[in-house]
Amino acid sequence: MATRLKEKKITMKTLLIPVDFSGISENVLKYIVGFATDTKVEHVILLKSFYVSVYAELLPSADFVQLSAGDIRDERQGAELALTALANKLSKKLSPLVKITTAISGLPILRAVYQVVDQESPNIVLLGSDKTVLENDSYMAEQIIAIAKTSAVPVMIVPECARYEKIELALVPCDFAVISQLEALYGIHDRKKWLHPRLMVLNTNPKLKNSESDSHIAAGLAELLAGYDYKVYHTEDKDTVKGILHFADKHNTQMIIALPGKYSFFYNLTHRNITNALALNATRPVLILK
Repeated sequence: MATRLKEKKITMKTLLIPVDFSGISENVLKYIVGFATDTKVEHVILLKSFYVSVYAELLPSADFVQLSAGDIRDERQGAELALTALANKLSKKLSPLVKITTAISGLPILRAVYQVVDQESPNIVLLGSDKTVLENDSYMAEQIIAIAKTSAVPVMIVPECARYEKIELALVPCDFAVISQLEALYGIHDRKKWLHPRLMVLNTNPKLKNSESDSHIAAGLAELLAGYDYKVYHTEDKDTVKGILHFADKHNTQMIIALPGKYSFFYNLTHRNITNALALNATRPVLILK
């Protein structure tokens, strides 16, 4: 049975999942059934933003319908019932040991996520993406990108067409001019019994394509990836994103891991390029580290 969210810190392994009752949210929940089992998740938080702007209360809609306080209250109650039903449905598919809580927020989705992250310290925020939504450059696409770039904790974006596969092989694109960014992988290391896949470390800097002969880079990789089974690859594709996605498809990786910092391929992309990249990546999640 799902429980309501309380304002206290959670130290267990926790996933935060914003939902909107769409097919995208439904696919994320299907994905986490397998993910939560393999990573021994202990707590899942389902968050629904029920934000009503002051304009919605004061001005009529395009259909000349003005929302009353009663209308807004009824919609919120309906959302609460739907969220509880969703949590109860999920609880039947997960281990009884997994705690499921729900939260309804009156804040816009971005602020609502920030608030729950601050209160509950989840390990990962999971978001669903839809190719059509992203290609249309919609409001939801903007929110996905804003959350991914500014969240204080790692964010996993799960494409609508993605089906869960045990994460045994992950692609890590990295500019070898700044390999220190690889230290972010400590956050998913097996010492926390979290993710621990084999890594395909893809150098995206063509100027360093012969880095195997550079003892400094080789030593840095060995130190930063201690405990990981990894292999180094290189791409000279002028379109970094297409090169990464092509490599991931060719090697059938189950996840792409984006490193943090200004040199990360993800953070350097423009809004348009990010939407294009996420839209083209239809089969595997992207984990954005912090």
